[in-house]
Amino acid sequence: MSVRVPVVAGTFYPGEPGALSRLIGECYRHPLGPGLRLPLEANPTGGKLFGLVVPHAGFLCSGPIAAHAYKRLAENGFKWALLAGPNHTGRGAPFSLMTGGSWTTPLGQIPIAEEEGRDFLAKIPELKEDDMAHRREHSIEVQLPFLQDLNPEARLLPLCVSSYKLDTLKRVGEAIGIRLKEEREAVFIASTDLSHYHFEEQAHRLDQMALEAILSLNSDLLYQRVTTVPISMCGFAPVILLIEAARQAGAHQVELLRYATSGETCSGREQVVGYAALAISYPTSS
Repeated sequence: MSVRVPVVAGTFYPGEPGALSRLIGECYRHPLGPGLRLPLEANPTGGKLFGLVVPHAGFLCSGPIAAHAYKRLAENGFKWALLAGPNHTGRGAPFSLMTGGSWTTPLGQIPIAEEEGRDFLAKIPELKEDDMAHRREHSIEVQLPFLQDLNPEARLLPLCVSSYKLDTLKRVGEAIGIRLKEEREAVFIASTDLSHYHFEEQAHRLDQMALEAILSLNSDLLYQRVTTVPISMCGFAPVILLIEAARQAGAHQVELLRYATSGETCSGREQVVGYAALAISYPTSS
């Protein structure tokens, strides 16, 4: 059984379990963070969570923003996560899915949701069994300590995406939505950062354009803005999958939980990266 070992432990986040756990807590308590991540008795947004958009930089930079998404997940609960991230390395298939084995972090192993993964492969022909894309990719790995902190028994279904054809992304996203529509113990997480290496004022303008499209669940608008402005949003493909899946599943309540830049968390204001945490939920009546 394959075990995917961490590749950014010790750089993007601490490689020692105690230090990692402490830093996760600090992300929640950071001035830009959401506060304690303890679950609440009542869901404050009223709808069952379908998916999240979460940044994937080093914890010191984007961790406080990511913590807003994971606090929302703590309030909701989950048993397994479909986690789609962009392919920064160029390796592997356009839609690379792992359906066996486990991933490890300093906090331990997180098993792959094998039964769900086999169903996805059988029902969505664009998905291919492939671990090559995942071996050096950080966009999924950096989410796992947050997931393990919330639920040590959680399972993972990792999907690394390097396809940028809008029609294909929409078709795959819709198929994912069909699979997840009745699966209320899962959460679909799309991993992305926003604009890269602009002056902060320009980053705010570019990021607002992307966020407007996501908040309206308009994948055509997001694709148009990312590809023509351009916004340099590295994970727009996973976000389009999430938008289309949510629309197919009937989840259309979208919240911007927090937005900030690296200039506010870990760097100067001249070459910033934008980070946002968003939640997509079913309407209250469902």
